[in-house]
Amino acid sequence: MRDISTNRIEVIDVLRGFTLLGIAWVHFTEQFLAGTPPESHASYNSFGLLDNITNGFVGIFVAGKFFMIFSFLFGLSFYLQMENKAGGHALMRFAWRLVLLFGIGFVHHVHYRGDILTIYAVLGFALLLAQRLPDRIVFVASLILIFNLPSVVMRLVEQFQLPADGTAGVNPFTGEGDADNQQYWNAVTSGNYRALVMANVQQFIPKFLFQVGSGRLYITLGLFLLGLLAGRRHVFLDLENNTRQFKKFIHLSLWMLLGTILLALIFFGGAHVMGITLPTYVQWSVGGLAYDGFNASLALLYLSSLVLLFLKPRWQPRLHVFYKVGRMGLTTYLTQTLIGFFIFFGVGLNLLGQVGATAGLVTGTALFVLQIFLSKWWLSRYQYGPVEWFWRSLTYWRWQPFRKS
Repeated sequence: MRDISTNRIEVIDVLRGFTLLGIAWVHFTEQFLAGTPPESHASYNSFGLLDNITNGFVGIFVAGKFFMIFSFLFGLSFYLQMENKAGGHALMRFAWRLVLLFGIGFVHHVHYRGDILTIYAVLGFALLLAQRLPDRIVFVASLILIFNLPSVVMRLVEQFQLPADGTAGVNPFTGEGDADNQQYWNAVTSGNYRALVMANVQQFIPKFLFQVGSGRLYITLGLFLLGLLAGRRHVFLDLENNTRQFKKFIHLSLWMLLGTILLALIFFGGAHVMGITLPTYVQWSVGGLAYDGFNASLALLYLSSLVLLFLKPRWQPRLHVFYKVGRMGLTTYLTQTLIGFFIFFGVGLNLLGQVGATAGLVTGTALFVLQIFLSKWWLSRYQYGPVEWFWRSLTYWRWQPFRKS
């Protein structure tokens, strides 16, 4: 189903809008810290049972899953941009778009170290290389990466390289310890804008090291490739004829969920019952594989369920509330950071660690509802969101039409 006025596939923007709600929940419950808190503030966003429940809900059902859908949609959007635009000119233009995205993302990063745009921009070049690969190779590579199999190997290597006397409190992927976490916390809460920016600049390389060490970089790239493949197969261009396919995806996701849960229960529960102390590298490898599989399963379940609901006449107008906010996805994402930056950091209200996760969840939800109405109002008057318009204008080296006639 396409929006005739914009030639956009509506369900893709609906999915993007839906994922932005989940992203807001994660960011506002963790209060935009985007990292490990120092030991002195280990429970910085938990002030009671309700906050513990909120953190549990977000950790199990939201964190990681919505970004997976967001990444999948990035790969799908790449295919749609390249569709019927074969040739070096289109590839160069997309490469230039990625350079611009990196610039936008870096400005974002110096204010919030959890930025994902710079990572998307770097990995986006792999899509250019994968564009001409056969479907079978793309599919196999995407599964290997999504289930984070390269990271299993890396975890084994990392664990064998750890010093025998232990590295308590040290992140094995970035080499940072509690003193570094405390230093960053102080910079965020100090109210000194320059100190905050410099702290985030220093976190740029460690952010990529963490992405590699944790395997998130591989998972994101795998989702890019899977989105590219979904575009090639026209999965979202003819939803009515692909209904059975999405039902199969739901069944597959449920079996995957069951498999990952059983893997964790049998492996770790069995070891506990038998009194076996598992080596740390085994715990990390098997536990990480189960966790990554669990996230991928839930992401597939959410995506497939939302698509099937969208095909139901009575559900389509309800889900359409996500359409306009999804069309302005980049603006929506950056605006959420702008508001969170002001609420939680020292240069604003400095509420980091002063309120619980539940208050953050309510705030993020309220902001997203406001964004739904603002995006509807904005797109009734303008062609694009403000950041999308700026990005598009720089892409084509000329100001694009902005106001609607």
